[in-house]
Order: sequence, then structure tokens, then C-alpha cells
Amino acid sequence: MTDDLLARLLDPDPAVDEDAVDAAAERALAGDREAADALRDVVLRFERFPISTFERTLNRLYAFADASLEPAMLRALENGASAPWYLTAACGRAGFRRAVPYALALLDSPVAYERTVGCEVLGVLGAHEAVPTLVDVLGDTDHRVREVAAAALADLGGSEAALGLRRELVEPRFALLGYVSTALGAIEPDQTTWLLDQAASPDTRTRYWAVRALGRTGSDLVHERLLVVAADLAEETAAIANGSTVASAARSALKTWQRVRRVRAADTTSTRPLS
Repeated sequence: MTDDLLARLLDPDPAVDEDAVDAAAERALAGDREAADALRDVVLRFERFPISTFERTLNRLYAFADASLEPAMLRALENGASAPWYLTAACGRAGFRRAVPYALALLDSPVAYERTVGCEVLGVLGAHEAVPTLVDVLGDTDHRVREVAAAALADLGGSEAALGLRRELVEPRFALLGYVSTALGAIEPDQTTWLLDQAASPDTRTRYWAVRALGRTGSDLVHERLLVVAADLAEETAAIANGSTVASAARSALKTWQRVRRVRAADTTSTRPLS
């Protein structure tokens, strides 16, 4: 680390260390090993540096993070070097699996945003052991927390996560279930067959959200069913609490289905080997 860079990173003036961190991150991304080592040093020896330097550096982990930083990040969490949610989020971005207990602890926070961070980190870190807890969080009083919990369950996948989301669809605790339908449409194992069954349910609300979920699957099996439902005059009057009809859900699902198919086709093209 050059003396000049060290002096600027140690400067207690946030304007100075902010510029120093940003410049070092830019250099690190360009392959400058000295700059990357300087930023790692801020994390490894965070006690020496101003808190503004440390926190700014955590926002640039993508430029230099490696496994050597995990013990220091856990030490920062244990010592309360910054807000637990902030440090836990940084650990999630860096892929530090040992932060899972801290993410789980955030789910008990009285602050909704901190609970969302906990859910997101659990999904990012592949914390399959947290699935039962995340299923419970689908009952959180805050809509955004429920959304992020459902997304985390979709990321984690597996039969237990799928069953939790299924239960929420057919035994809903809340009126609007877009986050549940989105997660069910994306989760593995594939839920298409089950969703097709629910799309024929006598319960309007179950039918509505199952139809919405079918679009997210992108499956070949659902396109014809969605076309039929979208044109069904009876479904044009079958509405949920907010006034949306099952037929409108099918039309929205068709648009989603087309987007999913386009993305998948583009991904297939981009990964196709050159001949």
C-alpha cells in the first residue's frame, strides 16, 4: 500500500476517504493488486480506520473481496463495528456463509427493513436450513418482508419451500398474493402441474393467483390454458377483492409468459457454443 493511499484511507474527513475508496476500487477492478490489497487491509484491520472508510469499502466489496476477509467481517459483526444489518448485507454480497446466524437474527428485528435484509441474505447464501423460518416469515405484518421472504424461498427451492408457498396460496393470510404467485412460478421443483390444478379451483382467489403464477413458469404446458381463461366470459366477471378478474390475470400472465420465454431464448443463444 502506498503511503499516500494509506494516509487518505486513514483520513477522518469522509470526503477524503470517500474519494480514496472509490479511486482504489476503480483501480482494483482494472487489475491493480496494490489497490485491492489496500481495500482488503481496511476490512482486515477495520479497527484502525475511520468508520466512514470501513463502510464505504464494504460498498465496494465487488472490486476486491475474497475468502480471507470472512473472519474479519465476523469479528466486525461480533464487535458491533457497524449496524448488524449493514454488515450482514455486506457478508451476503461477499458470499460469506458463516453470516447465516446473523441473518437469521435479523428476522427478529422490530425494524421491517432489517427483516428484509435477513431474508435476502439467507436466499443469497443458499441457507436451506432457514426454509422453515422463511415460511413462517410469509406471515410477517409487513408486505415488503413477505415479498422478500417469498423470493428467498424461490431462490432456495426444494419441496419444503414449495409446500410452504403452496399453503400460502390456498390458505392465504393476506388478500394480495402476487409475491407468492411469482415465487411459485419460479421455484424448483417446477410447480406447473399443481398450478394448473389450482387454476381450476372453485375458489376465485385461488384460481386468480394460480393463473398469475402460470405465466412465470414459462412452461409449454400453460399457454393454451391461459388463452382459454383470458377469453372466458365467466372469468371476466370473477373478481378478487381489489376488483381484478381471473381473465385479466390470464392476460397479464400471458405477457409474463412471453417475457420469460424471450429471456430463456436469449440465454440459450448466448450460451450456445460457437461452431
